[in-house]
Parts: sequence; C-alpha cells; structure tokens
Amino acid sequence: NSNIMPRRSRSKTARSNNQDQNEAGRSVASHVRDRQRAVAEREAARLARPEQRKRVKLAHADRKKSAVSSTPFGLHRGSSTVDDEPEDQEWCGPFSVARQVLRQREEAKRKAEEEENNAVMHPLDDLMNQVGQEQKKKAHPSLTWKGEVKGTTPSSLYAKRQKRMEARQTKTIPTLFQLCVDFLVDNFEHVESLGDVDNDCRVAISKELVKRNQLNAKAFESLVLSDMECLEIIDCAGIPQDVMAKVLTELHSLSFLILTHAGRCFGPKTVDVLLETKPPLCCLSIAGAYLLKDEHAASLIQASAPTLQSISFDTCPNLSEKFLRAIEKTDGTLLEISMKNLSLSSDTLKILATCKDAMRNIRSLTFESMPGISDAVLNELLQVVADSLETLDVSQNYDLTDASLSAIRQFNTGLRSLTMNGCKEITSLGLETFFTYDLEGLPSPPKLKVLKLASCDHQAVTDQVLKMATANSSTQNKESMGGRGGGLAQLDIEGSTLVTDSTLEHLVEGASAKTLTEMNLSYCPHITDQGLGYFVSKCGSQLSKIQVWGCAQLSDEFFDGHDRVNDKNFEVVGAWMKRSGTRSLR
Repeated sequence: NSNIMPRRSRSKTARSNNQDQNEAGRSVASHVRDRQRAVAEREAARLARPEQRKRVKLAHADRKKSAVSSTPFGLHRGSSTVDDEPEDQEWCGPFSVARQVLRQREEAKRKAEEEENNAVMHPLDDLMNQVGQEQKKKAHPSLTWKGEVKGTTPSSLYAKRQKRMEARQTKTIPTLFQLCVDFLVDNFEHVESLGDVDNDCRVAISKELVKRNQLNAKAFESLVLSDMECLEIIDCAGIPQDVMAKVLTELHSLSFLILTHAGRCFGPKTVDVLLETKPPLCCLSIAGAYLLKDEHAASLIQASAPTLQSISFDTCPNLSEKFLRAIEKTDGTLLEISMKNLSLSSDTLKILATCKDAMRNIRSLTFESMPGISDAVLNELLQVVADSLETLDVSQNYDLTDASLSAIRQFNTGLRSLTMNGCKEITSLGLETFFTYDLEGLPSPPKLKVLKLASCDHQAVTDQVLKMATANSSTQNKESMGGRGGGLAQLDIEGSTLVTDSTLEHLVEGASAKTLTEMNLSYCPHITDQGLGYFVSKCGSQLSKIQVWGCAQLSDEFFDGHDRVNDKNFEVVGAWMKRSGTRSLR
C-alpha cells in the first residue's frame, strides 16, 4: 500500500539522537570562540609554516645548457642545486630548532673530517710539525712538564679524594702547648685566673673557648689579669657592657685593645671607664661596636693621642666627622689607619687630608668598602702621606679608576703592598701604565712585594700586566731588601680570565720563584695542569699555598702528579669539577 510509511529502525533513530547530543555538547560559547580566534590571529605569524617554493626540474641533465644569467660572471651557484631533494621542514619550536642545530653541527663536523682525511700530505709535513713543536716548547717550557702519579690510582672519584685527604693529614703527636690549652678549656669552669702567662697563650685559650661557644662573662673575667698590657678577644658577642667596663677598670697598663665583634660590650660605659683610667693605648682596634657614638670615639682618640700608633674601626655605624677631627691631635704618632665598612661621605673623608701633621708618618692605610672613597679623595690622602706609605688597601671601592693608579705611582714610590680587590673600573691599560718605566713626569713604579687584584674586571689582569709587575718587583734594590733580591711574596689574581700559563713561566724565570709564598689562581680558566705543575716544580720550598677554586680544567695529572704531593708544608686549596659537572668539592 502506497499510503503506508516505511518503517524506521530503532538503531538508526538512536544513532541520530546521539549525534545531535554530541554536536550540542561540542558547541562553544560565542565569547570563548572570539577569544580563541584572537589568540590564533595573534600567534599565526609565529606558528605558520613558510610557503614552500616550487622547484622546476630541467628536462635534460645539464643545467648549464639552459641557465641564463644577467650577471657578467655567469651563473651563481649556491650551496644547493635544483636537483637536491628538499629538506623536510619541521614545525618551528624549541625542540625542532635544537634538532636542526645538532644536525647542522654534525654535518659540519663530518665535512671537516672528510676534508682532513682527503688532504694531501707533503713528505716534509711531519718534519715541519716536529720543528714547530720544538720551537713551541722552547718558547713555553711548561709544555715539557708531565705529571707522575705514584702508586695505584683509584677509579672512584670519592676514593681519590679520600686518598688525598689522608695524605694531607699529619699523624703526629699533639704539641705540649696544644695539650695544655685543650686541658684548660675542658676544665675552664674551675679556673679562677690564668696567672702570669703571655698574650699568645690567652689568645689561644680565648679562640678555643669561642670555638666551643663557652666565652661568657665568667670565662672572660678569668682570662683577664690586672697588670696585662694586651687585651685581644676575637668574639665579644657574649660579653655584656657592664662586665667589660668592670674589667677595664683594673687594666691600668693596657696598651693594646683589640676587640672583634664587639657588639654591645663597647659603648658609652666602656669609653667612660677608659677615659677615667687613662691607659697608655698604642693600638685601638674595634669592630662591630654598634653602641659606639661618634663623640665617644673622638674623646677616646684625644685622650690617647700622645701614645696612639694604630687606629682601626670596622663596621661601627655611628662614627662620623668628629672622630676624624680627633685624629689631628695625635701629632705624628700614628703609623696605621684602618677603616672598613664605614658610611662616611667624600666631604667627611677629606678631613683626613687636612691633618697633615698627624698623617705624615703613616705607613699603612686601609679604606675597604667605603662609599665615600673616590679618585679625588684618594688623591688628596695619598699626597699627604707621600713616601712614608708602605701598605695600601682600597678593596671593594667601585668608584676607583685608573686615575687612582696614577696617583699611587706619583706620590707613593715607597709602596710595598697594594690591594685593590673588587675595583671593577681598573683596566689593563691602566695597570700596564702603572708598571711601565721611564714615563715622562712620573717617578719609577713602586717595588711591590704583595699584589692583590682579585675580582677586578675579568679582562683587567693579563699576562702582559703580570709580566711587567714581576719584572718590576724583581729589580728591587738590595738596600731596601736588606741585601736580598726582590720578588713578589703574595699574588692574588682571582677571576682573571685572560691569564695563561705564560704568567707562571714569567714567575719562574724571575726572582719571584724564590720569594713567592702564597698565590690565588681561583677562577682562572686558562691555567692548565702543565703550567701549574711546571710552576710548582720550579718554585722554592717557601711556596706554601696555592688556591685554585673553580678551575674545572685542572685534573688528576696535577693534583696527584706534581712534585710536592707528599710535602706537608705545601697545600693546594680549592675545588675541581669535571666538565660534565659530575665532580664535587675538595
């Protein structure tokens, strides 16, 4: 019957209903679609693939027959030809870019190896290479050094380190002095007084007490004797001000007062006691006294002016211009001035330049981490102290430039120790000029025994600078050295990335090989096993310490193969790391 509708299956009906529901579920709100479209439009330029040009292949094999060029030199042949297979383009992203870089690197390496293998060797090439190596070894004798590792070497890294540590340990009986100090500290709660012992014994006992965290008020009173001349405490954090003031009332013969980490123990009460007792202070060294006022420090300096020879203040935040003006009262007795981490302005520091009579005999001058130190201020101060200055430390002053080097050379020809750690504005040109002879208008450079240029600009210290410094120190006259030749005694060039083995060779060739006692080569990446091993083998027995922190290029050939591996008086301090980063600290 034509009027009868065809029967519809249940399965088709259920499937159509499910499709309608899925389409309704996948529908996205209009504001979400707009946001997604905006993101796609914004990122399309970055994520789109470049359109690949169609390459037309010639009907014949010879491309030159149909090549037409408008240039007078003919066809320009690029790195690829038309017949080359197109490279598969990857989707731009960090991983695909990394794969492309690695693929290009491997391809370049493969081509270089092929060119090397296909190169035509001349019969005399081996002889010329041998002659070149001989000339190179003659110019750089450190290349001839080879480490001699004695005995069996463990394969484990930790076993190697343990072996070195055991070799460094001294298996000797403790000294009688150390046994007595340990016994006293173990039973110090029963000690009422140390009696008549010298300052070295008291300092050793106080250091051991600080190490064990036992230096309190009671222990401090037991350390002090009424007729002692030197009071030196390395950590006064556990001593109250009342106890310090009480002890100082009994020290009428005190000449040296050295308090480190003074904290609360050195304040107005302590200064008042010193002003009342009026001890003949020769040395006043206070560090970390946050209760010390400017006027109290000035009063103490004025009261001790006739005998005061050394003044040192470190991290005393309340000091200002009054204590600087009090220095003028010393009238030439001062030999040493040290200021560290004091917030003094340039105008305040210029007060010292006006104290010409008080500064005329200064031998040691230290201005470390002083924000007010500039080229102009240092120029005025150096001009006042002139030739009497022997030691200068201006570390961590970031405003100093090559102009300060010029002032040092002009006014301080008698300088023997120069420390400029962390002066970032010092350049290699300025240092070369500083050590250059026969400059018009300038005297000869100072003959240095100690040179410390650590953590300056990494390109400031070079082989040429150190060659000139070494030669300059080696020409020291015999009168100033008591009949001995000159040479560097301490050298610190940490962080100098341009220093190579040539510097070590120059040190060996000069007089510094017989005078150098300590050297810091940390973070000098171009120092090698051969250079350092050669240096150690040629230096005298006076060399006691070398620091090589961060020198990842040094290997077991030097650490286990240098000539003084078993020498207890020689120490190599630092860390070594494998290039892959698997080594650890030593």
